[in-house]
Amino acid sequence: MKSKIYSSRYMKVSSKGMMWIPAFVTIGFLLAFPVAELIMLGNWFGMGYTTREINALYANLWQDGFMITGLAVAALFNGISQFWYLYSPRKIDFYHSLPVKRSRMFWHKTLQSLLYYLLPYLAMEFFSVCIGAMRGFFSLHLMKLAFLMMVFHLLLYLLLYFSVVLVICITGHLLMGALLLIAVAAYGPVLSVTLQFYEYAFYYTSSAGVYGFIKGLREMASPVILAYTFVGKYAEENYGGILGIVLLVTIAFGVLGYYAFVYRKSERTGMAFVFPWVGKIIRFMIVVPGGLGIGLIFYMLPSDNSRIVWWIFGLIFGTLLSGGIMGIIYYRDFRKFFSNKIQFVVSGTCVAFVACMFLFDLTGYDNYIPSYDKIENIAAEFMDGGGWENTYSVEINEDGKISTQDSGYYRNGDLLGNNLGISPDIYACVEQIVKENKVICRSLSEDSDNRALWNGDIWDSSNDTSRLQMRYDLKSGKTVYRSYMVSTENQKNLYKEGYAEGTLKSERYSILKLDDKYVDEVRCDFITGESISLFQDNKAKRQLLVDAFRKDVEEADPEVLTGEPCASLTIEYSGVPSVESVDAMVPGRTGDYYFSACFYVFPQFKRTVEILKETGYPVSMEDVKLSAVEVEYYMNEEHNEYSSPVVYDQPEQLEELKKVLRCYRMVPFWEKREADKWVSLKVVIDGVESEAAWSIMAKDVPEFMKEDSQRALSFEVFEKE
Repeated sequence: MKSKIYSSRYMKVSSKGMMWIPAFVTIGFLLAFPVAELIMLGNWFGMGYTTREINALYANLWQDGFMITGLAVAALFNGISQFWYLYSPRKIDFYHSLPVKRSRMFWHKTLQSLLYYLLPYLAMEFFSVCIGAMRGFFSLHLMKLAFLMMVFHLLLYLLLYFSVVLVICITGHLLMGALLLIAVAAYGPVLSVTLQFYEYAFYYTSSAGVYGFIKGLREMASPVILAYTFVGKYAEENYGGILGIVLLVTIAFGVLGYYAFVYRKSERTGMAFVFPWVGKIIRFMIVVPGGLGIGLIFYMLPSDNSRIVWWIFGLIFGTLLSGGIMGIIYYRDFRKFFSNKIQFVVSGTCVAFVACMFLFDLTGYDNYIPSYDKIENIAAEFMDGGGWENTYSVEINEDGKISTQDSGYYRNGDLLGNNLGISPDIYACVEQIVKENKVICRSLSEDSDNRALWNGDIWDSSNDTSRLQMRYDLKSGKTVYRSYMVSTENQKNLYKEGYAEGTLKSERYSILKLDDKYVDEVRCDFITGESISLFQDNKAKRQLLVDAFRKDVEEADPEVLTGEPCASLTIEYSGVPSVESVDAMVPGRTGDYYFSACFYVFPQFKRTVEILKETGYPVSMEDVKLSAVEVEYYMNEEHNEYSSPVVYDQPEQLEELKKVLRCYRMVPFWEKREADKWVSLKVVIDGVESEAAWSIMAKDVPEFMKEDSQRALSFEVFEKE
């Protein structure tokens, strides 16, 4: 028996007046596939890429190069055009009077929409394949990629299509339908940004990395964003997990859309929501984030202690405003601004609870540390204030090629940092850091000059503490990020324990494992700040220096590696073969790397120091002929007035200064420089003023300099000329 609802004749009849949709979709796919392909091929041939490289680019085009904007637009137009009549009481009466079950009508419209999308898509994809074949790009692998792209694009089309259908089926008039479509597309990302700003504003340990619940909202809590996230994961060939999520969400939207269409009450057309209970849920989901978002705007306006007061006012005002606007839209009547007072109370209570959760840290966010038995690795972003050390973590494959990541940087928003491993001593250091963090941050936030809008921007002008980004890699596969204000002492302790565990040392010095044939130059920054290229004409001697440094590093213990450096070596490598892509335009293309790794040299590095002494340059301040030191002191706490130069040239003064003077490049991040007492510190060596910047550690300032600093504040030293 022939089906009346699925007959070709019925399809033709019902398609009259709607052929503009497949025509419009065809034009879109023509631009998205054949035209885009021709443009890309022309660019690649014009840029001089080799045939092998163009083959790689072409394969990548069929994997993730074609945009999904076309299918998103097709899903939007098909969904609206097929179910638009639900907003018209007259059309509903006509369609629902037909002797056709709603269930059959739903699947007919879905099938018709699918054909409007799929036929133009297949035609344009076929033309694209033919264009590639004409240019010499045709293989079973490419056909597989084209087929997979078609399947995945079809899945994403259904995801977006059913989301549009569901919105139309649960709303009763055009305004609410349009607003809800926008909300569905943007709700997750907007809510994630709002919550992230709240973390920055009220949590002292909020990290720059986006992860966990907020990352889930940003990447998956919207059909449109979920589709783009899937495309990105597919390009990375890591789409197994998210494919299941897309399938489940698509099925859920399809089932919900089907039941909403079948059980929709025609008499509720014209009302905001066909199902009243859905309206209550959506109203709650809009009002609570709306109140929090408007409250955050008021929080950002002032820059003094009134910020919290304005924030509370903003929360109340935002909740009332969001609820009132929803009431007006819901009933399409300005007199309904304060309708449904019970929902106002419930929403306001939730806004107050969430606000208190952030303000008083009810979840224990700032004090959270994963338990020791759940941690697989801890990483920290140790960043030298001057950036003098520049190390690389290198993995060498059996064929001699390497993969690497520069330590202390972010990739895709995630902290890479220096891996410390995990040990009881490292965990104890972390516990101490977390314990002192809140005390330090609260103390700094009370400073009138340090009222940062975001707690993560709190800074310490005295340089007693600095911000440390940390990452906890859990055995479950999850990652937790935190940011702490850490004292110099605890930062050094953590660094030292990382060396003791072994992971940090093996990574920071792993580049020394590279074959010596890649060493192109060795440069040394000596104790006086002079930078000299060593043994350029004596390759054997240069190699001896690198070997000596490598052996000294292997034998050095954590105490040595966190001591006071006497020089720094920069070892430049060139022509290092890489397994990683070095051309973003050509996936799979590999080439050579150039590294310029800089390491501190410590006095205990006997082999290295011995060779450096042969150059005639000093590796100890004892070998420096210090002539004078000239200092200009601050004369007030605001640091806007300073004295005329005070010159120290007496033998006993110079001997004491020799013990404490440090070239700026020789000061590691775990030491605190004295920066509060003088505006300038000039050093004269052998009658010539040094061009390098100099400093003295806060703990090492000589007594006679402390006295002169106090006299300067009392205007007792020479006034500035």
